[in-house]
Amino acid sequence: MLLFGWAYTKHFIINNSDNNRLPKVSLRLKWVFDPGFAGEMVASKLGFFRENGLDVTLQQGGFEADPIKLVASGSDTFGVTGADNFLLAREKGVPIIAFAAGYLETPVVYYVREDSSIFSPQDFIGKKVGYQAGQDTATVYEDMLNTLNIKRDSINEVPVQYDLGVFLNGQVDVWPGYAAAQSYTLKTQNFPYRTLVPKNFGVSHMGTVYFTSEDTLTNHPEWVRSFTKALISGWKYTYNHSQDSIPLIASYDTKILTPDYVAFALEKQKNSVEPEGRKFGVFTKADWQSLYDSLLKQGTLKTHFDLSTAFTEKFLDNQ
Repeated sequence: MLLFGWAYTKHFIINNSDNNRLPKVSLRLKWVFDPGFAGEMVASKLGFFRENGLDVTLQQGGFEADPIKLVASGSDTFGVTGADNFLLAREKGVPIIAFAAGYLETPVVYYVREDSSIFSPQDFIGKKVGYQAGQDTATVYEDMLNTLNIKRDSINEVPVQYDLGVFLNGQVDVWPGYAAAQSYTLKTQNFPYRTLVPKNFGVSHMGTVYFTSEDTLTNHPEWVRSFTKALISGWKYTYNHSQDSIPLIASYDTKILTPDYVAFALEKQKNSVEPEGRKFGVFTKADWQSLYDSLLKQGTLKTHFDLSTAFTEKFLDNQ
């Protein structure tokens, strides 16, 4: 705890006196506070944003707080959202630019009961598979079927929302979810399960990306560079000092973000945030091209557009 106390005090004291002179900006999260946003949560708590010249406020997202709309309108400066939804917005001409990645590999997985005979997407045929229209779980699902030449009409797709109960009580054989959150719920309920990981079946998608408006990128590129540097420092600190980071993350919502859940989630999402051979936040042109091609093939993207205008790598140098 001495290391934690020293680090937190050090960063806080250095930056707090200058807080009022810094540009005030905001980051709109894709969802509520969660370990999936650990990099920015830790960076905020330890003063990394202030050290890099920004006063950043983290804003929770949700059904009524869409990061894409809020950043495009100027209500928020930065946002984090699914890479697939980002490309759909770009197709419609929404003036936003991605500059870093959160999940370099999608955290989407598909849950089956441990005693199930389902071991691959081919085994979905004839089974009841939960389908969340418009979500990244659906994007990845459709890409798996296309990759493996499985016809959707051979599967009994069941529209579902977010109530895991329909999986627990057997209403669906396959549940679309995320590697950390649902795994923890099933673990705490002692429910035996297995997961099917898309990458094992030839599907590799970016998960989330950080973005800003074209206006902010043009007029304040220094904000974007400072934000990116602090963000990636936050992710590095989170995994280099996980024991110190857990209470920082948990402090955002002490009821939901218990230390046990945070520790579990950080471990489960590690391979998605920093896949082997990759660096935190650093996407590539190939990452974007792969997702773009997949969305076009499945018809989620309806038209071609210049993909190179949707993102920039210039703030990822020396990361």
